[in-house]
Amino acid sequence: MSATFTHQELEQKLGELIRKHDVPGAQLAVLDGDAVTEVAAGVLSLRTGAPTTTDALFLPGSIGKLYTATLVMMLVDEGKLDLDTPIRTYLPDFEVADHHARDTVTARDLLTHTSGFDGDHFTDTGRGDDALAKYVAGCADLPQIAPPGLIWSYSNSGYSILGRVVEVLMGTPFEEALRERIFTPLGLQHSVCFADEAIVHPVSVGHVPDPEDPATLVVSPTWGLWRAFAPMGSALVASAGDVLKFTQLHLDGGVAPDGTRLLDAGLAASMLEQQVALVDDTVLGQGWGLGWILDHWGEVSVVGHDGNSIGQNAFMRVNPEERFGFCLQTNVESALNLYRELADWLYGRRLGVGPRPDPAALEDVAVTDPDRYTGSYHREGLTFEIRASDEGHLLATVTPSHGVAQDQGWPPMIDLPLVPVVRDDSFLLKLPIADADLLAAFFNPDEVGGRPTYMHFGGRAHRRV
Repeated sequence: MSATFTHQELEQKLGELIRKHDVPGAQLAVLDGDAVTEVAAGVLSLRTGAPTTTDALFLPGSIGKLYTATLVMMLVDEGKLDLDTPIRTYLPDFEVADHHARDTVTARDLLTHTSGFDGDHFTDTGRGDDALAKYVAGCADLPQIAPPGLIWSYSNSGYSILGRVVEVLMGTPFEEALRERIFTPLGLQHSVCFADEAIVHPVSVGHVPDPEDPATLVVSPTWGLWRAFAPMGSALVASAGDVLKFTQLHLDGGVAPDGTRLLDAGLAASMLEQQVALVDDTVLGQGWGLGWILDHWGEVSVVGHDGNSIGQNAFMRVNPEERFGFCLQTNVESALNLYRELADWLYGRRLGVGPRPDPAALEDVAVTDPDRYTGSYHREGLTFEIRASDEGHLLATVTPSHGVAQDQGWPPMIDLPLVPVVRDDSFLLKLPIADADLLAAFFNPDEVGGRPTYMHFGGRAHRRV
């Protein structure tokens, strides 16, 4: 199945979707072969009413982790880094709470989110060039939620540690490495790192629910995240079109548009090879490569990444074989339903497939053995208390404590229903801050069928305590 999308119909569709899903503004870039079509809709800010344009800068968030992973692989290409050598070889002062993890965790573990230590350590370490060094020093007390290599659990902290490795081995601040090694050789005209660079461009602001009227969106009280988060993705401020131009580097085997080789072809290909399977293999994906989300929609392979910042949400998915895909950037904190509908429309018309849906919810929400799941599940900054009602329904109370959640204005989340689905030990759970249900999967990595020791939700494993 094949379709060619005109600028007019892409613009019209994006406008329809932002109105349907109450998104102030959005930017869409579609790659088809070697052509990139860019459109925009809505406004960059509800406060100013400035129209969204294709050259505007958004915050792609964790899509920037792919840029960090690319810098890491450039170090491998230069023979300065081995993916399977302990990180402590390159950062002798690296510490986490568990000494075995400290001494054995590798760059591969960090790239694939399998280090096992808590990954949402959010601390502001200032705006200086030493922000990452200070951040890594602050990881010394990070607790271990699982042995290294045992499970996949999304780790922001791991990418800031990788960013510090980039600084040490490249001999330059992380943002300078990003500019010199990626932005400049790829000719990315609409990609910057800092707010004072972004201000000369049209820039989107984030939008969050009004604390006094949650049904109304207001401009987020803060814009970007702290400098220590740069390798997690906060250093990337870019247009959707520029994100796809970066993606083309990987589709072209590490070669820039002018023919310059930036990364060995074999290393570029290895980044798209599955390293670990995901527990909750639904909307997010089936597996993880070296930085990349890996998935299949029908028989079609799809790679990409998602990103969240304060009041902004972005998505990128590409099929390497057909060189078809898109980057969607929005200025709301959750646009999952818009993304799903857009992906279904684009991929449905072009390749006859769409994203895999979540497992269907069961009609009877009562759980046969609720005590199997009840208890407290914890990780850095977030605790889930799971209890059973008198009717045997599972309910979750979610307590956030980290600074980013507070900046995003997370409301109290008490007794949220866990809806069982047609899949063992899995439930749908909707947080008030999300516009769609997410899958909560309970599992025990050491014993098939045993009492769950972890809950996987939102890409993170929460350990039963």
